Amino acid sequence: MKVSAADKAVAIVGVGAIMPDAPNAPKFWQNIKDGRYSITEVPADRWDPSFYYDPDPKVLDKSYTKIGGWVQQWDWDPLKWRLPIPPRVSTAMDLTQKWGVVTAREALNDYGYPERPLNPERVAVILGNAMGGDMHLYSAARVFLPEFVDKLIGSDSFTSLPDDKRREIMGQLQEGFYGRVPPISEDTMPGELSNILAGRIAALYDFKGPNYTADAACASAMAAMSAALVGLTDHDYDAVLTGGIDANMSPSTFVKFCKLGALSATGSRPYAEGSDGFVMGEGGAIFLLKRLEDAERDGDKIYAVIRGLGGSSDGKGKGITAPNPVGQALCVRRAWEKAGIVPEPGDLIEGHGTSTPVGDAGELESLVKFFKDYDLPVGCIALGSVKSNIGHLKGAAGAAGIVKAAFALHEKVLPPSLNFKKPNPIIDFEKAPFRVNTELRPWDVPGDKARRAAVSAFGFGGTNFHVVMEEYIPGRIADERKTTVSVPDAFQGAAAGAGLKNPLRGAAVIGADSEAELMQKLQKLLKDAEAGSTPDPAPPLESDLRAKFRLAIDYGDAGELADKAGRGLKAYEENQPGRWKALRAKGIYRGEGPAQKVAFLFTGQGSQYVNMLKTLRETEPIVNRIFEEADRTMGPLLGRPLTDCIYLDKSDEAALKEAEENLKQTAITQPAVLATENAIARMLGAYGITPDMVMGHSLGEYGALVAAGAMSFEEALKAVSARGKEMTRCALEDNGMMAAAFGPIEKIQEVLDTVDEYVVIANINSSKEAVIGGTTTGVKKAMEAIGEAGYTVRALQVSHAFHTRIVAPAGESLAQILSRMDLRPPEIPIVSNVTGEFYPTGPGVVPEMIKLLGRQVSSPVQFIKGLNTLYDGGARIFVEIGPKRILYGFVEDVLGDREGMVSLFTNHPRIGEAASLNLALCGLYAAGLGFGQPVQKEAPSVRTA
Repeated sequence: MKVSAADKAVAIVGVGAIMPDAPNAPKFWQNIKDGRYSITEVPADRWDPSFYYDPDPKVLDKSYTKIGGWVQQWDWDPLKWRLPIPPRVSTAMDLTQKWGVVTAREALNDYGYPERPLNPERVAVILGNAMGGDMHLYSAARVFLPEFVDKLIGSDSFTSLPDDKRREIMGQLQEGFYGRVPPISEDTMPGELSNILAGRIAALYDFKGPNYTADAACASAMAAMSAALVGLTDHDYDAVLTGGIDANMSPSTFVKFCKLGALSATGSRPYAEGSDGFVMGEGGAIFLLKRLEDAERDGDKIYAVIRGLGGSSDGKGKGITAPNPVGQALCVRRAWEKAGIVPEPGDLIEGHGTSTPVGDAGELESLVKFFKDYDLPVGCIALGSVKSNIGHLKGAAGAAGIVKAAFALHEKVLPPSLNFKKPNPIIDFEKAPFRVNTELRPWDVPGDKARRAAVSAFGFGGTNFHVVMEEYIPGRIADERKTTVSVPDAFQGAAAGAGLKNPLRGAAVIGADSEAELMQKLQKLLKDAEAGSTPDPAPPLESDLRAKFRLAIDYGDAGELADKAGRGLKAYEENQPGRWKALRAKGIYRGEGPAQKVAFLFTGQGSQYVNMLKTLRETEPIVNRIFEEADRTMGPLLGRPLTDCIYLDKSDEAALKEAEENLKQTAITQPAVLATENAIARMLGAYGITPDMVMGHSLGEYGALVAAGAMSFEEALKAVSARGKEMTRCALEDNGMMAAAFGPIEKIQEVLDTVDEYVVIANINSSKEAVIGGTTTGVKKAMEAIGEAGYTVRALQVSHAFHTRIVAPAGESLAQILSRMDLRPPEIPIVSNVTGEFYPTGPGVVPEMIKLLGRQVSSPVQFIKGLNTLYDGGARIFVEIGPKRILYGFVEDVLGDREGMVSLFTNHPRIGEAASLNLALCGLYAAGLGFGQPVQKEAPSVRTA
């Protein structure tokens, strides 16, 4: 089932927190508003700096800092709270577990539980924590004490002492040490383990949903929330306690971070001049989350709405501990794409902002990398970091940021970030859309725009998360859900109206409730064009797109528009319905009635050419982003960026010929075509055009899988790369041969039946054309026989006879590789080349999908059957997605005489990229599809029904 961005909205309905200078969430929020700085020297009851501190960073086993954000005020009285935690168990519990219980209790009380009911069997507990807490260090030291005692006993200085003095010293040592560290009991290990952090809360409240703890270092809380959101939207449970707790403030943690040079001895100054490292803090926050529709149904208090959360890995960077802006930017992009919305002036970014100069600069680089696509004014988005107040809570850092953002949205204020007077000199704020907000002020936004905040958390080791949140406006997202049609995840980001930079050619769209009214509008359009006037380069009016009768005209200037408007008017006046199909070739499209279902058809190998989509890549961020992602994925596999294999700056003939030959290599061709197709599909998504069903031709099936939500673009790139490699590795005595035969397909088959060698129709494309394949001698005999029968035939330059049994071994290997990839049931119907029927859907279908994809390599492409399946499934608009116009002709041949059928293509190098796409858009606009431009209200975030 397809899930829209609106359907993924999740409500924060309860909050609990323990922070430095704050025993609960309201106090913490008040401290933030007051600009309180909660960083102090280590309290006396924690550890003695005289043992562990030295200001010289070079001194071994010492910390050069003794400042931090310390939790010192909090209540712990489980018996009074009627929680079954006896004193002996309480004594053995680490601070992480105690704080987890306290904050979970506060979040539940904030929600109103148990007076406001929750079904315990449908509540999960998923929390973030890194390294457990500090108690395990001391219990371990108790176990290892005999080794240290043995070293003391064996020393010459000790053995030279009198027996009574040695006994006295040993007694005092053991009394002092064991007095600090309680005995190890059956409660010790359960009191220390990080997984018990979640398990204990679930046990105390008898919650029977999943419970576990996620460790993603400084991104742990956000990693836990990521998993929690998936379970909610998948209806695995109905409510979830999630967030993060961190109590790692032992001297050993200080010393180890100091030896990395990561800590500051002077204070926390995110994004500011003088930042010299982060300050450690402790504490945590837990949130009670429910699906927004459930929270609204139940009348819950809603602090904020979570719209989307994205994650990424840094991959291979400069080092395992060095942040990588490329990976960080990727998680930011994924979060906004999942949210189905775009950044706007007035938003708030609660950054990771650790106060390390290089880390802060890298984070700003990643933010700018994403936000630059939206042409936002300099300084229009507020930026801050809660680490300026309390330090870096490590595994709970993301939870602290979410508390700050949620309360800011709830109270409609922009909270201050502290200790920022001048920017970090290596951060360029002069051209960035961000400004560090340093004072509490009202959060004003224009009109009825929803306030939005995003929070980042980046983890040691290269794990990154970013969450997009929105203020709760009653009924707003419910209305959005009613007025939109859900689309696959592959189109969520693009379909949000994602910042198209350059208009294509002109598209004049008019609509009316009657043909007479439409003719009047067309006459006015003609008159205006004759006077040199053309429509504004804006999306069509929604009233025109949704009208009963529609006309869309592709044009380059006023003269061309006048000519085409005249042709359209003449067709209406002469009342020649059959003429409209001929006018499509001129870029004049007529539509009538409700919008019809759309099928995207993805072109296969052989459609590639050097510099395909070059202009759009240079002018449209959507297209460029696809190729950037392809470079990140394919670069390590190819040994160079994929774009280096596609795009050529040189114009000399020799270089062009070499590039064309290189692009024919299967390992390059397949990902290159896939990237091009995905870029075109995303462009259409940005205009509000998304498919109702899809099919690919051979390699194009992987583009269709991405569009159907069955594979991510990244996984598909890896899959087609493996597909190409397995085909190339398929070394046989005879790799076979292929040829294109032009003639009635039944006659071609009759000829093949006379050949005494293995040869079959490998691509059943249309009634007038087929691709044959088989053994080399078999295909040569067939070519001779086809020629003698009076039909045209030509050999194809391929390495193997694809889609024949000759390459079956490659399909078997590919299936094994695919079984290790992340395939999912399709979100929209997709036709299989193997069967010509729709893929199976629903849970448990992935193994069958893998079998079909493995067989696809060696099975004939059932394209004719597939087209009929799409038509029978309700598709009437067939759009070819690919570098060249190839499948368009097949559609016209197979379905050309069917009622209501319209065939479109999106690129043809002879016509030009922008011109081709504009032609397709005109055909789609005439069909009543795409974004409409409202007169008074904001455009919907996805295609309207």
